[in-house]
Amino acid sequence: MGDIYNILITGIEGQGISLLGNILRIYGTKPPFIKNVVGTDIRENGSLVATIRYLMEVRNFTLEQGYNIDELISPLIPINDAHLVLGMEPLETLRNLKYISEKTVVILNTHKIIPENDYSNSEKKKNYPSVARIIDIIDQLARRVIFLDFNELSNIKFNSSNYASCILFGVGAKELMYFLDKNLIKSILLQVIDDSNLHIEAFEFGYNLVNEL
Repeated sequence: MGDIYNILITGIEGQGISLLGNILRIYGTKPPFIKNVVGTDIRENGSLVATIRYLMEVRNFTLEQGYNIDELISPLIPINDAHLVLGMEPLETLRNLKYISEKTVVILNTHKIIPENDYSNSEKKKNYPSVARIIDIIDQLARRVIFLDFNELSNIKFNSSNYASCILFGVGAKELMYFLDKNLIKSILLQVIDDSNLHIEAFEFGYNLVNEL
C-alpha cells in the first residue's frame, strides 16, 4: 500500500503551466520517499491544466488515505483529492473547484486573464465574477488559501510579468517545505530552463515571501 500526493496547476496557456508541471514531474523522480510519479497536461479552448501525482513510500511519508499501487496508473486527479493547487488565473481555478477540499492548499494568482478566443465576447468579460467572490468561494472549501497578484509582483520585482509563475511556485514550495525541497527544485530549474538565473531568483523571491504573508 502507498499514499498519493496530488498537485494541480490551472490557468491559461502561456502562463508557464506546462513548464511547472514538467519540473514537478522531474522532481518526483528524485526523493527516495517518492516511489513513482505520473501526470499530464489537459488543454481546452485556451485553458490548461497540469496534473502531478506522487506515490509515496509509506515508511517515510504518510498521508491520510491509503491507495493500491495500481491506482497511480491514471494521471487524472480524483474529485476533491488535490493536496496543492497552483492557480495561475482566478476563473480557471474556480472552474476546477471540484478538485478542492478541506485537504487542499491553494496558491492563487488574482490577476485576471481572458483567453484570446474570448476577447470578442463582451458578455464573458461582463460576467466574469469578482475576484473577491472567487476567493470567498475557494476559501470556503480549501484548507488554506494564499492569494496575491503575482503578475504585479513580477512587474515590480523584475519589470516583467514573465516570472509570475515562478514566484507563485516559490510560495507553494515554501508552504509545503516538508515535501518540496527548495534546493532540489532550484537544481531542476537550472537543468530545464535556458538562462535560468532570473527564474531561480523569482522562485527564491516567492519562497521568502511566505514569511511576510
